[in-house]
Amino acid sequence: MKTPKEVLYETIKDDLIIYLKSGKLSLFTFLNKLNLNIHRIEELLKVHFLLKSEVRDFVLNLPSMLRKLKVSTILSEETNHVQIKGQINWQKTLMKRLNQNYKDSTLLCYNQTSKLYSTKENLVLKEFVKVLYETIFMDIGMERFTKYEWYERGEEINKVVKELYEKNSYLSKIDLQHAKITDRMIEMVSKHRNSLYNQAAKLLREYRRIVRLDLEEKEIKNLFEKTFIEVADENTLFELYWVIRILRDNASNEMLFVVDGRNNKVAMWEDEMFENHLYHNVSNLKDIMFRVGFEEVENVDNEYFKRYTNARKMAKQLAFYLFGNKNTSDDSFWSGRPDILVEIRNKSNGELVKLVIGEVKYTTDRDYMMEGLYQLLEYIYFVRQNGGYLFNNQKNRVELQGILFVDNIEFTPLEKNYWIKIYTPHSSKITL
Repeated sequence: MKTPKEVLYETIKDDLIIYLKSGKLSLFTFLNKLNLNIHRIEELLKVHFLLKSEVRDFVLNLPSMLRKLKVSTILSEETNHVQIKGQINWQKTLMKRLNQNYKDSTLLCYNQTSKLYSTKENLVLKEFVKVLYETIFMDIGMERFTKYEWYERGEEINKVVKELYEKNSYLSKIDLQHAKITDRMIEMVSKHRNSLYNQAAKLLREYRRIVRLDLEEKEIKNLFEKTFIEVADENTLFELYWVIRILRDNASNEMLFVVDGRNNKVAMWEDEMFENHLYHNVSNLKDIMFRVGFEEVENVDNEYFKRYTNARKMAKQLAFYLFGNKNTSDDSFWSGRPDILVEIRNKSNGELVKLVIGEVKYTTDRDYMMEGLYQLLEYIYFVRQNGGYLFNNQKNRVELQGILFVDNIEFTPLEKNYWIKIYTPHSSKITL
């Protein structure tokens, strides 16, 4: 039986919270592998906010609360000729005619009642509805998630927010264009007697606090337990689990990096002699490459290999025809993207001393474990530095180590100093 993701999270949560609270740990590469198009921690925070029960309840009750809302009015005195938009004030009319032209029977004074929409309460309300609308339909695209259990009543929420923001006659008369919704204004409205206004203000205040990562430790735990752990698939969480385990067992005073999609470095730490650079889900680095081009294998005089090469070429051509994706039609005979990579470099000259390649398989199945071992060995056999292969190369001085991370599978352990290591969640310590 696989280790449940809740158990995996429980094992690493304290370290994870410390890293996130530092404001430096990025979950970009892990979020990217979820296939949810959630790429940044800011987007995950917005999803976290939307999933709050108080937000869900407020949105679903909002249409009925708006129907009961009374419009604020202001009474003003106006003067006009013929056209009257209120009750005539005869006393003021007679005085005005005496002062201007007592024969002008068209001159009338009247009391006009005007409806006020752009009050500070309404501005805060409209701003919150706008935040919901932009989060659901523009920033995240929550329509995709209505089938997921974790987006409870998501279809209803999306529909309510869309109709209110785009079609509600009351909200449409509230003009946000020239208004600045300050934290002070939100604080004032949060004390309003009307629950519609004070709830909207409190939730807007909560939203702003969450997206700027102004979170207590308890809230960060809740973020991961209620959102990331809900949204994350087990395979992605299993990779994050091993990254945290590597840091816990090997690093001290580590420097964490904000991963932006161009550089997948997660952390760096050092001792007296070496620098250690930890990467997640990376294919190529400055001088390290996981790729074999077709031009290298085209002249191999072996019938099986020729056919195998032609089959790979044909598959890429068909993929390009079917999907129109140029990336599927490159000139790579083979390319790899290890789940985990650790570079160990000499501090004095930056020379690569050791390369640790990790493959993660969230499995208790032996066949799938062997598939992972095969992938790992491919990475080791085909990895290059500055164009030259590293493995079984007499000119190479870089030490290679492969690590296969699997779930709870019974197997005969390899020798302690062997260059391939296999770890499970029950392993006491990961040694690089």
